[in-house]
Amino acid sequence: MDSQLLAKRTNRAVYWFTGSNRGLELGRVFDELKRRNVFRVAVAYVIASWLILQVADIVLQGIEAPAWVMKVFMLVLALGLPFVLMFSWAYELTPDGIKKEKDVDRSRSITPETGRKLNLITIGMLVSVVVLVGIDRIYMHGAHAPVPVASAPTAPTDRSIAVLAFEDLSPEGDQEYFADGLSEELLNVLAKVEDLKVAGRTSSFAFKGTNTDLREIGELLNVAHILEGSVRKAGNRIRVTAQLIKADDGFHLFSETYDRDLEDIFAVQDEIAQKISGALLTEIVGTEIEATAQTDTEAYELYLQARQRIHTRDIFNLREANTMLDRVLEIDQRFAPAHAQKALVMHLMSDALGAYGDIPMAESMPLSRQAVERALTLDDELPEAHAVNGLLLDNVDRVEEAIAALERARELNPTLSDAANWLSTAYATVDRRDDARKVLEEVVERDPTYGPAFNNLIASYTRTSQFDNAEALISRVERIVGDNDDVQMANGMIAVMKGDVGEGARRFKKVLALNPSSSVAKMWYGFALLGLADYETLAEVGLAEHRILAYSAQDYVERALEDLQRFDMSITFAPRAIDEIGAALVTRGEVDAYLEFVEDNYGSAASLLVAQPASQAWGTAYLPVLAWTYRQNGETEAARLFIDEASRIINEFPPDVARNWVYSNAVARQAALTGDDDLALAKLRQSVEDGLRILIELDLPLYDHLREDDRFKAIADDLLQAVNDERAKVDLPPYRPLSATEERPTFVN
Repeated sequence: MDSQLLAKRTNRAVYWFTGSNRGLELGRVFDELKRRNVFRVAVAYVIASWLILQVADIVLQGIEAPAWVMKVFMLVLALGLPFVLMFSWAYELTPDGIKKEKDVDRSRSITPETGRKLNLITIGMLVSVVVLVGIDRIYMHGAHAPVPVASAPTAPTDRSIAVLAFEDLSPEGDQEYFADGLSEELLNVLAKVEDLKVAGRTSSFAFKGTNTDLREIGELLNVAHILEGSVRKAGNRIRVTAQLIKADDGFHLFSETYDRDLEDIFAVQDEIAQKISGALLTEIVGTEIEATAQTDTEAYELYLQARQRIHTRDIFNLREANTMLDRVLEIDQRFAPAHAQKALVMHLMSDALGAYGDIPMAESMPLSRQAVERALTLDDELPEAHAVNGLLLDNVDRVEEAIAALERARELNPTLSDAANWLSTAYATVDRRDDARKVLEEVVERDPTYGPAFNNLIASYTRTSQFDNAEALISRVERIVGDNDDVQMANGMIAVMKGDVGEGARRFKKVLALNPSSSVAKMWYGFALLGLADYETLAEVGLAEHRILAYSAQDYVERALEDLQRFDMSITFAPRAIDEIGAALVTRGEVDAYLEFVEDNYGSAASLLVAQPASQAWGTAYLPVLAWTYRQNGETEAARLFIDEASRIINEFPPDVARNWVYSNAVARQAALTGDDDLALAKLRQSVEDGLRILIELDLPLYDHLREDDRFKAIADDLLQAVNDERAKVDLPPYRPLSATEERPTFVN
């Protein structure tokens, strides 16, 4: 190319990029973008995309589509924007249809008119946005609902911290258990510092493997400081990096690295804890950090791996943990924490209610007691040992001793969520329900994702029909963990207590698919299946007492009596089980079998009232049915004991249980038993309106004298209709009882 021509073109290009001509050309491009309505199309597309995503979010949640479906929607809409803009630049809408812009006569162009239409469409969509946001805030999020303390934490105190799970940066990536163990030990050490609020382990570890912003973590856990770090282990050397960060602004109070031989790991833990306490507790004089328990290095690694498995509550992991702890105790018989964990894992592998295994409690309990007593002998200041001791005592009905042990565990380590949860259960057993709820709210405030306390608090709220409080708490926890099995469980409990048993059954089925060994999930699933009158499924998956009910409901009395002979009262919640077994038997005329069952287990009516107070349960539990049974058998004195006790409990019902159908149904039973028919019918009606969906409730013989009353017939019809409405939601046909000539089902259990 001629050099003069090349220079001329180069100068022209430089002039365009650097001189005044650039502004002129850009101005022309901008004007052309406006004329072709590219900007209007961009705005309209963004607003339309936002509306589509909002609607999709609602629909996808309703059908429980996986999270990736929403991400696909977002990706497609984002990728569509440049194509839409290129199309609006290259093509134009004309009276004759869409044509390429270069083929349109400018004198006949209708782009101004198209622009006005786009303006109107955009304004319409903006109005839709405002309306949708308003509906979402007012109706979907319960703007006027009362919010419990547990779901709306106050501003965090300066003396508060969350210890996140340390990251494993080891070359093989096989030291996660070690990193978790170090984090947990630090958490436990810090929990002993007076006036320092430490977020619970479960919630702090919920952010493992995520990129959640530290400010959001601080907000969700309600803490002012966050400790994060990493562990790199190679051979016998370990490098621990720890950073203490202010949650509100990300400011690093300190960042330190510790290189040590593995034998010095206990010293490393204590040293890091001392540094953190120095940064946080400058105003606390004389604060000391106690040293952690020490043992052989191999034993400690196995102990950490075992403890990590125990936290999962998975039966296979529990069995592995049990084997590991046996090895730990072979190496070091004097390591008290291992004895405490051994006691716990043996109990969790048992068939007790709330456990996850199938070892008979009669076999597991002596082994657990031996281990926990050894732990306490070696270290009577070990909080985990006192906590497990309390759990074991509560399971053999030594409740006051259990409370003392669990309160001691919380004194030694206020962040021990297991101890607090077990203590709340013990408080409820002796009818200290306000204390039980207070403890649960304290735990959930500090450790919102700790599933057992979270679900027990949800149950407490549903007992008093505080569904708004329960749903607000669920919303808070779901922000952290998503729609996991605990959230499904909580929503299922609310559904059952509202009478939405179809929804409840659907959710509990999912929970059991994720955690098939959860006896608590089985119990609630059983309640939902009872409400659906789905007795065949109940006989397959329910607890032992629910299976007896299922057999009886289908007139399979022989099988019900066979299961009764094998029933173990020690592994269930006795007041509820006695009531459910009573309903199963007396509706089939098996009065003698019921009385024999009760007396074989408790001896006499008076002994039963002492051993298993009905006040432990919701409502009046077994009292009215057993009172009717004793009266039917001519034992009027025993019957009077139960009637009087039920009257006492009903008179002490707190006002906040008025809309719980279990309580109104208890009043209906008592009124029918004592001859107050108008009250019985009124409370039955209220029970159905508030959520009672159990058809066999109306089969109880204590209602026999009301069956010809038109009001009773109307209640029965309405209950059947409500049950069939729920059955339709889970694709079950309308319920009808089996006739005397129909073949009975063949149960697999």
